[in-house]
Amino acid sequence: MTGPLPGPFAFDDADYPAYTMGAAAEILGVAPGFLRGLGEHGLLDPRRSGGGHRRYSRNDLAVAARARQVVDEGITVAAACRIVELERALAAARATIAALRAQLETVKPPRSE
Repeated sequence: MTGPLPGPFAFDDADYPAYTMGAAAEILGVAPGFLRGLGEHGLLDPRRSGGGHRRYSRNDLAVAARARQVVDEGITVAAACRIVELERALAAARATIAALRAQLETVKPPRSE
């Protein structure tokens, strides 16, 4: 990232790319190659600094931590990435269903006479 310093709330933003690859790897207890592998398999798409270095957000770290849990269960990185993608898609679908159900409950059916 280049340009002026972030605003006062940038670090409160879970999508703000605040962590370098080295910092992210240390936080997660993984090698930097693990994070690169998650990117190669399409699970993560970290932002880049002005110098082209990967930068990770807290949300990226949460996704990577879940992938690590799956890998620690003996699953390959490629399969772990797919599992985490499917888990995220399922969570999004469930949220959509819940929102649609809530909308339906606010609609009153027409009165039959």
